[in-house]
Amino acid sequence: MALATWWKNDPIPGLKLLPDLTVERAADDTELAQLNRVSLEELHTRRSNGHVPYIAYLAGIPAAYGWVATQAASIGELGLNFVVPDRDSYLWDFATHPRWQGRGLYPRLLQAIIQHESDGTERFWIIHAPENLPSGAGMGKAGFKAVGQLAFLSEGRVGLAPLEASDRVQIGAALLGVPLVEDDLSPCWRCMEELICTCRLSPDDCTCATPVWHSTLD
Repeated sequence: MALATWWKNDPIPGLKLLPDLTVERAADDTELAQLNRVSLEELHTRRSNGHVPYIAYLAGIPAAYGWVATQAASIGELGLNFVVPDRDSYLWDFATHPRWQGRGLYPRLLQAIIQHESDGTERFWIIHAPENLPSGAGMGKAGFKAVGQLAFLSEGRVGLAPLEASDRVQIGAALLGVPLVEDDLSPCWRCMEELICTCRLSPDDCTCATPVWHSTLD
């Protein structure tokens, strides 16, 4: 699972304008709950915990969404819970509705959030699973750069393997509360050493999870 980041004053790649696209902080929880496929109670809990939702509209139709964590966040797949420091934001739970996939909404939504939140945020962080290639491509188009790979260590803890030596990967590890490691990561980011799955026999044929529409991005 890749950890990527965008820091204030990093370049923002130019993307072709989509004339009918607008991005706003979500104001209508009923609309957001339907798009996000969660309950109103869950939305209220997220908001009370400092999470800020955004919606991308195409010609006024809600087409994609995403959340900005400003106080605390978690990566449920890895069992990580962490505090989000001041001037940092963690981006999570993004999706494009199937009807609108393939139009490049995801990177444009990410860039719009950066622009909306940059007055109070200097560092944005985000993750994506390696099998979700459209998600990784969209982050790159938006200007995010991967700094490390998250996965389980042999003893069951989560570690971050740097993609290159930099202060960003060190700060990312400190943010998540995980150690920097050079090796000894599980070949499958989902699995601990004591678990057996097809990934250990053939990492390219991982069947640990079945993707659902709302984790597919463009």
